[in-house]
Parts: sequence; structure tokens; C-alpha cells
Amino acid sequence: TGLIVAASVAAVALLAGGITYAASQFGSDESGGKDDKAAGSASSPAQERTPSAEPSGTTGEASPSAAAADPTGAVEGVIASEYLGVWEGVDKDSDGDTTAVRRLTITQGNVGADVVTTFNSFDSSLCTGSGELISFDNLMVVETRITAGIPDGQCSGGGRRTIRTSDDSTLTWTDDEGGSTVLSRASESETPVPAEFLGTWESVATGGSPSTDRSTLVLSQGAYGKVVARYVQDGPSYHCEDESVLVYANSRELRLGPQVNMVAEPEDGCEDGNSRLVRMKGADGLTLTWVGTNDEDDAPATYRRKG
Repeated sequence: TGLIVAASVAAVALLAGGITYAASQFGSDESGGKDDKAAGSASSPAQERTPSAEPSGTTGEASPSAAAADPTGAVEGVIASEYLGVWEGVDKDSDGDTTAVRRLTITQGNVGADVVTTFNSFDSSLCTGSGELISFDNLMVVETRITAGIPDGQCSGGGRRTIRTSDDSTLTWTDDEGGSTVLSRASESETPVPAEFLGTWESVATGGSPSTDRSTLVLSQGAYGKVVARYVQDGPSYHCEDESVLVYANSRELRLGPQVNMVAEPEDGCEDGNSRLVRMKGADGLTLTWVGTNDEDDAPATYRRKG
């Protein structure tokens, strides 16, 4: 009987030790899991506020831990694939004249992330901005803000905007005052300027008497928002050097952002100008037209290819 009791006690002790060991091991895994999740949660705000480098075209919300485990840093988002990409459209007044050219880029992301880049060209300013995703269900709601402007200090505002796709594959951008713009899909290129526009151009004097004033325009290749136009105006009592960025390009015309003075001699002898349209005129000519002005002195200027 003593042997049986001793054996029973030993068995119970062995079983209790095994239970204690197993509990300690599973307890360690659970703590490790909680720590891992906590680490994932700590990194999730940075992950969520950084849109993926390339639109993924997927819907659904990525878990913070899955995002943190992805070595590429890509984050899945909640935006439907038909919204993603580059969109362009124009605003017109009651006379049908263009008052603004808008370019919108939508990338994938979650609520709280910057998922929209705005690029808005007006007569005398060019404003770029970002939009933070507030919600996405039947439509997108974003909170926009200005990030840069040409010239400095000319852009302000931002605010709540809605974005919604239509059955005709267009996008409607509506501001908080009810104004809206219909945008269509656009392509993105690092070399959008047609070859026939590139090169150096010299102004053609108008009127009966020769002029000592000279104006030169150099058009180079560049993406939207990059400087592609450099002007030099030179006369007996002044020297001005200006530049403009590209707003859009097609086979018929270029739209350039506001003309910004970079060099002025004397200092008060030059000033900034409005946006401009550049149109080909035959094989070796083009015209420059100021946007948003009816001044007779701002009539289209004719240039011919140099050399």
C-alpha cells in the first residue's frame, strides 16, 4: 500500500509539473503576440498616412500588423480601383471661356492618409495641394490643403471636397460651395511636350518701324509642374529673365503656368505675368497668348524658330 501511495503521489506531481510547463509556454506565446500587435499598432499611424508608391487597385482595409510585415511598405486601402489614377478637367464661365485647368491624382490609401494630389491652374496662379481621405463608401470625401503656389502667396483655401465616379467613366469633383468639375482620365508622361514645340524661338517685330527690343523663348521637355519655358526680354533700358512650368500639353497647344521673373535689371524694371498659351503657327512659327486678359497690349505675340 505504501508503494501504491508513493507512486500515486509521484504521478500527480509529474502531471502538475507538465501542466505548469505547458501553461508557461502558451502564456509566453500570447504575450509575444500581444507585444507584436502593440508594435504593429505603434507603427500603423505612419503606415496609414503614407500612400502606397503605386496604386494597388484593391479594396479593403489592411491590418497594421500585415502592413508592418510587408517589406515593400505597400499599404492596401479602401479606395475602389476605378477612382485611382490621373484625371483632368476644366472649369468654364458662362461665356464658355476656361477659368481653371484641374489635374487630380488619386492613389490608394486608408482613412487619414493623403490620397489626392491637386494641380490647379488659374489665370494668374498655379496651386498644388493634397487631400486627406475622410471617408470612402458610395463616394470619396477628402479634406484638402494648399502645399505650394506660383507665384508665392497667391494660393489659399482648401477644405472639404467630394469625389464621385459616373457611369460614363468620368469623375466629378465638388467643392464645399457646390461648384463642380467633371474630369476624365488622363495619361501621365515624363515627356509630354510634342517635339515640334521644342527649341529656341525669337519674337517677330510687328508694326512699321524696327524695334531694338528682343524677346527669346526656349521650350524644353519636362513633366507637368516642371519648368519648360524660359524667356529673355532685352531692350536698351532693361533686361528680364522669366520662367514658367508646364500645366498641360497636346498636339495643338501648351498651357504654361504664370510667368515668374527670375532676373530683373533694373530691379523694378520687370514683373511677373499671367499664365500663357503656346500654339504652333505653321512648321516654324508659334504664338504666345496671355490667359485672362483683354488688354490690347497683351495681344498674341508671334515667334519664329531660331536657326
